[in-house]
Amino acid sequence: MVQIVCPNVEKHSVKMMEELHRMKQENDHCDFTIQVGDDVYYTHRNVLSAGCAYFKAMLKHDTKESREGKVVLKGVDSMCVKSCIDFIYSGKFEIPDEKINDLIHVAIMMQLEDVKQAVSDVLEGSLNVENYFSTRNVADMYGLDAVSTRCRAFFLENIVKISNQPEFGIVEKTSILNFVKSEQFKLCEEEKLTLLFNWVEKNRKNQEHLCEFLEAIKFDEVSPAFLERVLETNLVISNDLGLYKLITGHLLKASKASQKTNEEIGKDELIILFDDEANCIKSFNPVTKKVEKFHDEKFKNLAHFSAISLDSYIYVLCGNKSVHRLNFQTKNSKWERKKDMICEHGTYPRVVTSSGLLFVIGGSFPKATSVVEVFTPPLNQWIQLEDKPAAICFTSLVSLNDSIYCIGGIGQDEVIVSSFCRFTPSSSEWVDLDPMRYAVSYSGVVAVEQKIFVIGGMSGGRKKVNSVECYDVTSAQWTSLSSMNACHGRVCAYHIGKCIFAVTDGGTPNAIENYDISQDKWTVVKPKVDKCCRIYKSAFVKR
Repeated sequence: MVQIVCPNVEKHSVKMMEELHRMKQENDHCDFTIQVGDDVYYTHRNVLSAGCAYFKAMLKHDTKESREGKVVLKGVDSMCVKSCIDFIYSGKFEIPDEKINDLIHVAIMMQLEDVKQAVSDVLEGSLNVENYFSTRNVADMYGLDAVSTRCRAFFLENIVKISNQPEFGIVEKTSILNFVKSEQFKLCEEEKLTLLFNWVEKNRKNQEHLCEFLEAIKFDEVSPAFLERVLETNLVISNDLGLYKLITGHLLKASKASQKTNEEIGKDELIILFDDEANCIKSFNPVTKKVEKFHDEKFKNLAHFSAISLDSYIYVLCGNKSVHRLNFQTKNSKWERKKDMICEHGTYPRVVTSSGLLFVIGGSFPKATSVVEVFTPPLNQWIQLEDKPAAICFTSLVSLNDSIYCIGGIGQDEVIVSSFCRFTPSSSEWVDLDPMRYAVSYSGVVAVEQKIFVIGGMSGGRKKVNSVECYDVTSAQWTSLSSMNACHGRVCAYHIGKCIFAVTDGGTPNAIENYDISQDKWTVVKPKVDKCCRIYKSAFVKR
């Protein structure tokens, strides 16, 4: 017997497959139909049996499908069934990306391992940030081990980019914590923060874990520019005042650490006096008792205002809602216009600093208001918070233990009140506390350790008073202290060293009084003044 071998067996096999495929397409000698919904595909029993274990088992025995020459497939995609039939005939198939999941299902049902492997190869090769989650889901659902392994490696390599995908919120807490705490992934702290905020933004239920995860962040390695960008754009932070305050605090620390001051002047604790007579800014040194020129900038072009210092700046908040600041650490600095307040707060907005932010509460002349708003200096941004329960005018504010205490003032009925309440910015919660013994407005208030001192102010009939009260936060008790030597109406109080200094708006430096806390004793300071000075406003600075 002579064995004759075709010169090109491979070419012959390909030609045979192409011819069989043509016969299927033209329904030539077809003897078996596959129906999916309204679609009918004509095939050949012998080809199906030779190329597919599923059909081989079906057609080998005396089954209903074998007898009738027909099978109806349910719960499968028609296009994917056609692709699998094409593969049996030709070894090739086409399928849209969105049908990959359905194709894997049909290939597994038909026991077409080559199709399953081909799809696995395609999934691995086309894996990217956008399709990561859908690919991982297909791999996990159908046991594509090689694809699952590739997905895990891809996740580790690209987690920051993947965190921008909508499905990122479903990632397990343990995986996120591992990335934040572990050093092996070589993520910088800014990338870790991006990861965390994206994780919460994509699934708000994850927010309950955020503060815990933030404890693992080394904020000293995060740039101020990054924190500013996060505060400006991140919805998670803007909708959570406590978180907003936390990130802002870190931003202020970072800004201070990176700030390079030009021509710094010194490190003294001073009381700044806005001299209404000379239209200049002077300083009172509590140690030397000297009053002298502090800065060249004028202030008469500013409207009625209140003044306060924060970090290296003196801020003035004007009756026309405008806000200005001056860098007192730098010579030749100029007033810088900042973003206006959102609401009207009267001629002398009542302002206090807390955790690096400016809080304005209530109003002043001509009316009471319940509005509360907060300013973030690095972002130049005001946000209106929940209103105070009762409108108030000319109240006094002091910050202690991350809370703001609101003391006295004039109520909506134009009656001076003795009210005393606490506002917690992180929760926007207001709590009424035991009232003062006397009803006063425009008092000087200052916190020393766990005590709040309320000094002077105005009583009924616009009468100036010299009374002094002290509230012990620990015991929640009010105590009357020694009165000042003179009555003072619009008082600002500052804690310097072991003493409290009381300065009267509209008064002169000669009206400044010094309170020795340990001796419960007031003394008129009698500072050294070269020229007449009328104090319009004052503020406390460290330089």
